[in-house]
Amino acid sequence: MQTTTTIPQLSMQSMNDVHHEEVLLIEKLLEQIARGEAHEVLSASFDAILEHMQEHFASEEKMMQEAQYPSFRMHKAEHDKILQETRYAEMEWRNRKSVADLQAYFEEDIITWLDQHIKAMDTPTADFLMQFEKYRGY
Repeated sequence: MQTTTTIPQLSMQSMNDVHHEEVLLIEKLLEQIARGEAHEVLSASFDAILEHMQEHFASEEKMMQEAQYPSFRMHKAEHDKILQETRYAEMEWRNRKSVADLQAYFEEDIITWLDQHIKAMDTPTADFLMQFEKYRGY
């Protein structure tokens, strides 16, 4: 499983920090599941993760737009897709209350997606944004 120490690192520290925060929230939820915490506790943690994802993506998308990042639409589409899937997973969680499904979603789907997204999408984005910042003043 992806942990805060195994997240791929980017050239842009602020993006690394956001990813680190997100993985900490996921780890907290998985620890709560392992301890057998109540449905309400798990729901609150799920809500916190979803809120963090929305803020994370909005901030990243704003930076990409400001820099006129050429792959903005493709990158945003990935964000939109995972947000839609996560909202669906939350609805399933609230309706079915399956701890096993919740755990599987975060351990298998989200962690895998985050690792792949950082490597394939965020790495070139961070590199582009760093170059944009470097030459912005010229």
